[in-house]
Amino acid sequence: MTKGINFNKLLKKREGKKTNKAKANQAKKKKSKEKKQTKIKPKKTSFNAIIKRAEKKLKSPSHPFNIKPKFEENIPKTEHFKAVLESPKGKKSSGFDQLAVKKALAKAERIEKRLGKTKKGKIERVPTGIDGLDELIEGGFEKGSAILLAGSAGTGKTLFGLQFLYYGAVKYNEPGIFISFEEEKESLYRHSISFGWNFEELEKKNLFRVLEYKPHQVEKLIKEGGGPIRDTIREMKAERLVIDSITSYGLLFKDEYSKRQNILKFFDLLHKWGCTSIIISELPPKAAEIKEGSVGFLTDAIISLYYSKEEEKEIRVHSCEILKMRGTHHTNKLLAVGFEKNGIKIYPQVEVF
Repeated sequence: MTKGINFNKLLKKREGKKTNKAKANQAKKKKSKEKKQTKIKPKKTSFNAIIKRAEKKLKSPSHPFNIKPKFEENIPKTEHFKAVLESPKGKKSSGFDQLAVKKALAKAERIEKRLGKTKKGKIERVPTGIDGLDELIEGGFEKGSAILLAGSAGTGKTLFGLQFLYYGAVKYNEPGIFISFEEEKESLYRHSISFGWNFEELEKKNLFRVLEYKPHQVEKLIKEGGGPIRDTIREMKAERLVIDSITSYGLLFKDEYSKRQNILKFFDLLHKWGCTSIIISELPPKAAEIKEGSVGFLTDAIISLYYSKEEEKEIRVHSCEILKMRGTHHTNKLLAVGFEKNGIKIYPQVEVF
């Protein structure tokens, strides 16, 4: 007798196989998912992480970039990155590669350019051309600053200004302009040649120019925004400027209010032109402050020249004093001044009464 087929049993067997297969698939998927989750992802070096690691690198006393001066928190980020790239340890520095640092450096440079950041305490200096002075004022005048040069007759103010312009052109290829309200160009050239300063030759090379104006003409020029003075500065790309003198200009105005207002406009133009400027006053510093529209407050530095008489020896001695210089550690001594064959020379070691 033939045994009948148990369909119920067959169906259960097939369902069991499906269940086992489904369970196997689920287990496989779970295993694959777990594998993906446990897979190590490449670590990305963030912008801030690079900064921190660069700072740590720079704080190390053994790093040659940072022996002296010591690490400063306000150094721009580009300085950190450059220090890392210049590390003597090769292509990898402090655990991150050069490519990552270079990308961060490029980003930091873009940011700093936009924000106009510079290294803390870093001031661009303009050598004065006055022998013995630069080492007393951290290397020279601050670039773009206005310096009041005060002193009575015979103290060497005009000579100081011409020397500033001459050596700026000859040694540093910086064009300069002398704006004169009184003395004529021929007279300036004639007195300069005794010091070996050939301004005519510099004029031919477009490194020097004398602009002669009467004070009332300057008043009109200032109202027009500088006119020919501005155009000459642009044409020459002048970097140095001497005005001789603010005293002559101030005499135009009858009352102190008008004088102060016009001198303020004059200094506003100076700052717009961007030159390092010496403004000569024919009065002693205290008198200049009272009679010339508080000009001392408008300038970044004040240098006073003296020609004093020593009663006991009955002789006169030239000297100078730095009364103010913003952002600069300067000497407070009364400095001896000599007039040598090449111009003015400062003698800081000579005692002046």
